[in-house]
Amino acid sequence: MKDLIGDLTREARFARTEPYQRVAYVCGGLLLLSAIFHGVVFFVDGGPWEGPISWRKPILFGFSFGITLVTLAWVVTFLNLRKLTGWIALGVLSLAGLGEVGLITMQKWRGVESHFNESTKFDSAVFGMMGFLVSLMGLVIAFVAVRAFIKLDATPSLAWAIRLGLLLLLVSQGVGVSMIIQGGNTFGAAGPIKVPHAVTLHAAQVLPALALLLRLSEMPEERRVRIVIIAAIGYSGLIAATFMQTYSGRGTLDIGLASSVVALTGLTLLTTSGLFALQGIRARLAGPSF
Repeated sequence: MKDLIGDLTREARFARTEPYQRVAYVCGGLLLLSAIFHGVVFFVDGGPWEGPISWRKPILFGFSFGITLVTLAWVVTFLNLRKLTGWIALGVLSLAGLGEVGLITMQKWRGVESHFNESTKFDSAVFGMMGFLVSLMGLVIAFVAVRAFIKLDATPSLAWAIRLGLLLLLVSQGVGVSMIIQGGNTFGAAGPIKVPHAVTLHAAQVLPALALLLRLSEMPEERRVRIVIIAAIGYSGLIAATFMQTYSGRGTLDIGLASSVVALTGLTLLTTSGLFALQGIRARLAGPSF
């Protein structure tokens, strides 16, 4: 087990961090701590989980922005950026993330809606600033994704996991833009746009995590690449199912037959990929058989 942890640390290059990455890690950690803190507040204070004014927003946005910031700071390890470029990219991402979650949290503590709230000049200015900060984050994510497709200093399986995860992260940003354009987070009668937005957002963690687990096995690299691609197809199937559900105007629990089949297929492919990775680790731990 000690050897596995050592290999994981080397493969993920956790020890190779630049100062701008460490700053981003700290900012991401603060966002995650904010999510935990507001989770405790929600437990004590109660109130509805859903709705435009709930503790759900500082909790989920703190978690999502925090984990995304930490992930992108880690991805930069494999891009070999110049120091100035790294400071600009992760500096903008960190400040924008802190500002976005800070504004959302402030509005909840004020007892008003954070999104699509233009009831007063102040609230309108807050929502406008949130849109500006998210746009900045989108530009940085696009920059990182483009650089990852141009040159990425990682093994093929991990490289493709990072690239495909970033690509799906960009799709998530596009879904967020669609919510702003239509002025709400519901499509049609009851389609929750936040569901495909959230599911797509976290491909950037799931696929690289799978690739790192595969690196701990002794299977050939070509097989690792195939498994990562299968997992990406499976995750894309889950995303497609949420899109089908949402953009048909159906609610989360109003599950359609076609979207169910697509979701089940995607989940099967993704789960199978994970089982292959765990099987490879188990075989390594067991050692050679005689």
